[in-house]
Amino acid sequence: MAYKIVVHDGKAHMDEVLGAALLALYMGEEPEEIIRMNSSDAERQVAEGSLPPDLWYIDCGMEFDPERRLFDHHQNRDLDCSALLIFKRYFKHLEGTELHQYVELVSKVDTKGAMSLDDFHLVSESRDYFSFSHNILIRTFEDNPMMVLKLMLAGLEDKIAFEQAKQVASLWRKEPGNMEIVTVSGIKVLIYLTMPPSELTAPLRSEISRLVDEKEIGATLSFDEKVPGARTLYRTNYGHNLLDFTRCRPSQTLFCHTGGFLLKFKPEDEVEWMRLLSDSVTG
Repeated sequence: MAYKIVVHDGKAHMDEVLGAALLALYMGEEPEEIIRMNSSDAERQVAEGSLPPDLWYIDCGMEFDPERRLFDHHQNRDLDCSALLIFKRYFKHLEGTELHQYVELVSKVDTKGAMSLDDFHLVSESRDYFSFSHNILIRTFEDNPMMVLKLMLAGLEDKIAFEQAKQVASLWRKEPGNMEIVTVSGIKVLIYLTMPPSELTAPLRSEISRLVDEKEIGATLSFDEKVPGARTLYRTNYGHNLLDFTRCRPSQTLFCHTGGFLLKFKPEDEVEWMRLLSDSVTG
């Protein structure tokens, strides 16, 4: 069904940008138009009650009523931002995913301000780096909202597909005989026992990143996709001050990064990697 989205005019925010993209994703098609309306005019239209059936109000209107296509939060300080209200309404199947966490972060900043972020004062350089592209996106939405919506919608579709692939990767990781965690020289190592399917490489990498943080894993031992029989030792952030793979001497080195965090080699036996890791311990 053809529809249009109404958002407030003036300075744009990630709330309505993300909210509009989420709604378009739920609707299965882009809106005919995104109308940037004066907030007072939007509030008056909603208060009058005669709303066209093709209009959705996001981040304006001063009411939250999904049945009437109203997703505003400014009338109640305890409400989540508009994007999170839409997410909770139509994307319950994605609860707990990275996308859900991001929408919650958007809500936190939108409703409580950037100062509410725990690390706001600690990552000024990172904040400057990411906010530059963020601000370009927001500023462009003010002049050309449909162009930004197309970009956000494509990104969300890709992100959701990736989240689904991560669920498959998580199941693969937990299957007996595929992976295990062992401790060598006091360092936790995640070992690939089986070469994963190529289509799971990227989502499995994301799944492993989460596991590394959860279990404080210092290194991983995996396969090299391009070289049969080769193995790869990789130092994670938790092993940063503990391991340096330039200190060890494999029987057949394929590549050793000068930074000491990546080693590709052809093992002479099944336990050579243990000797290499032990030789790489810096402490």
